[in-house]
Amino acid sequence: DQINHGTVEDPHQCIIIAELNYKAASKAMGNSNFAAAHFYSNAAMRLLPEDCWESHYDLSRNIFLVSGNAAYSDGQPDEAMSALNNLLIHGKSLKDKLDGYYLKIALLHTRQESKPAYDTCLEVLEQLGEVIPTIVEPRIFVKKAEALNAKLNQMSESEFMNFKKMDNPFHHFLMQFYNQVCHLSYFVNAPMLKWFAYKIAELSLEHGFCKFSAIGLMRYAMVLSGKLLDDVKIGYKVGKMALKLLDRFDAIDVVSGVYLCYYGYIAVHIEPFQSCADMLKRGFEAALSTGDTQTALLNSLHYLQKCFVSGGNLSVLKKECDYQMRLVEAHSLPFFKVYTSAWEQTISMIIAREGSSSLTSSDDTSRVEDLSEAKVFHGVLQNFWFGHYDRCMYYAERSPALTDISKLKNIMVVFYSGLSCFHCSRKINTKHMKVAKRAVEVMKQNGRGSSWNYKNKVHLLEAEIYSARGKKDEAKVSFNAAISAARSSKFTHEEGLAYELSAYHSLKLNDNKDALNLFEEARDCYKKWGSQVKVDLVTKQIKKITAQ
Repeated sequence: DQINHGTVEDPHQCIIIAELNYKAASKAMGNSNFAAAHFYSNAAMRLLPEDCWESHYDLSRNIFLVSGNAAYSDGQPDEAMSALNNLLIHGKSLKDKLDGYYLKIALLHTRQESKPAYDTCLEVLEQLGEVIPTIVEPRIFVKKAEALNAKLNQMSESEFMNFKKMDNPFHHFLMQFYNQVCHLSYFVNAPMLKWFAYKIAELSLEHGFCKFSAIGLMRYAMVLSGKLLDDVKIGYKVGKMALKLLDRFDAIDVVSGVYLCYYGYIAVHIEPFQSCADMLKRGFEAALSTGDTQTALLNSLHYLQKCFVSGGNLSVLKKECDYQMRLVEAHSLPFFKVYTSAWEQTISMIIAREGSSSLTSSDDTSRVEDLSEAKVFHGVLQNFWFGHYDRCMYYAERSPALTDISKLKNIMVVFYSGLSCFHCSRKINTKHMKVAKRAVEVMKQNGRGSSWNYKNKVHLLEAEIYSARGKKDEAKVSFNAAISAARSSKFTHEEGLAYELSAYHSLKLNDNKDALNLFEEARDCYKKWGSQVKVDLVTKQIKKITAQ
C-alpha cells in the first residue's frame, strides 16, 4: 500500500510492483474483498507500459482479467467492460480470451443486455466447434431425454458420486459456456433452455463430472420437473445427486446457482416451503460472497416467494424487500427493481393497504421481459387477500396457470382462484365448480409429493365445495381438517384463512356463536402473520355479529 502511494519511474520496478498488485488483487478476490481487489488491480494496470501486450503479454492478460472481475464484483460495470474489451482485443488465441468472454457475457446480462450476451455465448460455443440448432422439435427432444433419463435412473448414488472426473480443459470450457447460455436462454429464448440443459447432462455423462456438472445437471432436473416432461420424481432424484457434487468439487462459485434451481423450482414439489426458503437465503449469501449480485438477487426473489406462501411474518419480509431494494439500486439493476418492487408493493398492501396496486410503470420496465406474468401473479395475490374475489378471478383467468402448473406461482394461482369461485359476486355456476374441482386435483397431485405443503389446501377447497353443495357436516369436517393441517405445517396465514372461511360457513347455517369464535381465531392468526388488512376485515365481521 505504501509503494502505491509513491512514484515509480524505473520500468523494471514498475513491472515488479504491478505483479505485487496483481497478487494482492487476486488474494482480495479470493477473500471476497472486492473493493480492495478493485483498488489493487487498477494500481497494477496503471503500472503497465504502453506496449504491455507485446512486452508483458501474460502479465497483462492476468491483470486485465482480474481487473474486469474486480470491477464487476465491486459494482463498476463500465470499468469492468473496458478492461474485458481490452483483453478480448489483444488476446492472441481463443483459449486466452475464454475467461474474458465468460465475464463479459455475465456483465452484459447484468446490464440488461441479455440478447447480446446470449448471442455472444452462442458465438463462443460455435468457435469451440459446437453446432447449435435454431429450433428443437419437442417430440425429438422428449425421445432423446427419455434415453438420457434411463441412464441417470439406473445410476445408484454411489455410482453417481464416484463417476469419473472431467479432466480435459476443453470440455470444462464447453460446460462453462453451455451453462451460461442455458441460463440466458430463460430470458431470451426459453424454448431452447431444455436443449441446452440436456446437452450439459449429456456432456457430463460422456466426459465426466466437474463443478459445472452440478449446476448443469440441476438445470436439467428443472427441465425434468417442468411442463414438457413432467417427471418430478426423476427430476428430484437428479437434483438431489447434483447437490452432492457441490461437496465433491468444492464448488463455492456455483453453489448459489444450484440452490436457486433446486430450492426455487424443484424442491418445492417435495420439501417444506420453509426449508426451501432457508436454503435460498443461503444461496443469496453464497452469491454475495463471490460477487455474483445477480444470482444473489434471483435467490432473494425466490426466498421472498417461498416465505410468503409459507406464511412468513409480513413485517420481516418487508424488511427483506427494503434490503434487497437498496442492493438493487446500488448496482443499478432495473430488472430486479421491477420484481422487488412488485413484492414490496404486495407485502405493504397486505400489511396496511400501502403502496400502489400495480407494478411500476416507470421506464425501468421498458427492458423487462415477462412482466405481464408477474403482474398477473401479484394481481391475484393482492386481490385475493383484500377479499376482491372477482378481480382475483379476472387476473387468474389471464395466468399461465391455465396450462402450466409446473411452477409454484402458478400452483398458488390455481389455489386462490379455486377459493375465489365461492366468494365472488356471481352465483356459483358450473364454470366456477369446474375451476374449483381442477384446483382440488392440482393440490392433490402436488400433495402426493408434499403433503406438508398441500394437504391443508386440499381440505380447504373440498370444504368450500361441500359448503356450496349444502353438505354442512362434511364441510365442517373438512374445514377443521384444513385448520389442523395448516397449523401443523406452520402456515399461519392459511390457518387464519381456514378459520375465516369456516366462520362464513357457520354464518350460512345461522350459527353466529360458532362464527364469532372462528373469526376471533382467524384474527389472532392474521395478527401473527402481520396483516392489519385482514385483521380489520375480520374485526368488521366480529362487530357485525356482536351488534346483533
